[in-house]
Amino acid sequence: MKQLLVIFVFITTVEACNNPSDSVYQNSILLWQKERLANLIKEDGWATLAGLFSLRDGIQYFGSSQALTIHFPDFAPDTIGTFTVNSDSVWMETQPSVQVMTNGAAQSRVLLTPATDLQICTWQRLQWFVIQRGTRFLIRLRDTQHPARQQLTEIPYYPIDKKWDLSATFHHHDTPTHLQLPNALGMMIDYESPGYLTFSYEGKDYQMLALQEEDELFLLFYDETSGTETYGGGRYMYVDKPAPGEMTELDFNKAYSPPCAFTEFATCLLPPPENRFPFAITAGEKDPHFLEHQQ
Repeated sequence: MKQLLVIFVFITTVEACNNPSDSVYQNSILLWQKERLANLIKEDGWATLAGLFSLRDGIQYFGSSQALTIHFPDFAPDTIGTFTVNSDSVWMETQPSVQVMTNGAAQSRVLLTPATDLQICTWQRLQWFVIQRGTRFLIRLRDTQHPARQQLTEIPYYPIDKKWDLSATFHHHDTPTHLQLPNALGMMIDYESPGYLTFSYEGKDYQMLALQEEDELFLLFYDETSGTETYGGGRYMYVDKPAPGEMTELDFNKAYSPPCAFTEFATCLLPPPENRFPFAITAGEKDPHFLEHQQ
């Protein structure tokens, strides 16, 4: 029996040594998945979103009162204050009886935008700030105790498969190229595209238009799983941006659902039609159906 145990341990050790890179790769993707969930449910993650309110020119009141233009959750004060939009600026003025902190300081009147830093306003468990989409200003509201933070405990994934870890070549556009991309609000948003990736799958060549965020390429795409096994609004990926003509890693095991799969208060971009692939990419995140479970 002791001899059999020794043989088994020896064979297992040999097998592990033969494929150390596979184990390292699997663990790296599992760690990425763990961090992905942690980022969604952290205090400023997408799972905390509790409202999205479009601002118009002029004065609009906000608070929990149903009579107000901007309706915060019922546990908030009836009237917290006002937002005033004037051309390209948004001011907030709060009631003397309601102490709102803005970036850690109590201010009854504050310019939210334009500003050097993001101005985050806080009242107890609620946080809000201005975002801009095109020419529109909106208030994004967070609830740091939102139930979704506890309810979102896992994200479904396809089995990790290294065949979807592809190599791609980056091609820089010869002239400045802008893409008009729709978002979840029905707006068309202008984005500059630095170039595109080319890659091969099952003997055929494909292209994927890219956006740029800092030193990375931001990719949005549809495939034959979109709307069935994966989120209908496509999926996202980030890859390292190489020099033109050089290679980068295109790992579809890190493809993920946009925030709109987890909250109705996001303003997700939809992929360009050029990034629709005629095959099923059975890697990365599946549709979490999280919003359906919330109803």
